[in-house]
Amino acid sequence: MKSKKIRTALYNVLPGEKAHRTMVPRPKYIEGIEGRHACLPVKSAVLILIVPYENSLAIPFIQRSNRGKYHGGQIAFPGGKMEEEDVNALQTALRECHEEIGVPEEKVSILGVLSDTYIPLSNFNITPIVGNTLELPEFTLSENEVEKVLLIKLKDLFDNRNKTISSFFRHDHEIVAPGYKVGEVFIWGATAMILAELEQLMKTNTFSHIGRL
Repeated sequence: MKSKKIRTALYNVLPGEKAHRTMVPRPKYIEGIEGRHACLPVKSAVLILIVPYENSLAIPFIQRSNRGKYHGGQIAFPGGKMEEEDVNALQTALRECHEEIGVPEEKVSILGVLSDTYIPLSNFNITPIVGNTLELPEFTLSENEVEKVLLIKLKDLFDNRNKTISSFFRHDHEIVAPGYKVGEVFIWGATAMILAELEQLMKTNTFSHIGRL
């Protein structure tokens, strides 16, 4: 069963920063303007939820609303900062997924954890949790945080033809961003870095027919 293979892969040695580097924007932040923080990194977590979709496996991404200070409008995993009531990153990821897209915590089976990813722009330290559901959930979106849910199949995400580089300007500085482009959806930044580690794990551990049930 595919979920068992993913769980096994996640308990092997993680590629971590080596995989992240393939999707790091250049520069990661603009020195002298960004990346200055007077406090310790903010602990946070995201949930990479693998779900059945059209006889394949897919991940539901969210398009964030434009209200966010740093990452408004971007494509991301459900997730956010750890609250005082959260015991650990796992609880944060499950709570945020339920709050943002309405997936009940009890419907999610946890497969494992990927390497932490630090984002100097927002000072967030992200712990990615990987889980799955046996059925495609009914998504209920948080009106304040989420514009839409985007279901993207693993086989499309991990198709090398769907990797590209885009550039844009921030504070009059050019940012060159590697990422995954599926249709009109471009995934970059921390989300792409986390995906790169999942992709490398799955491909290294000889997953044939990635994305099939």
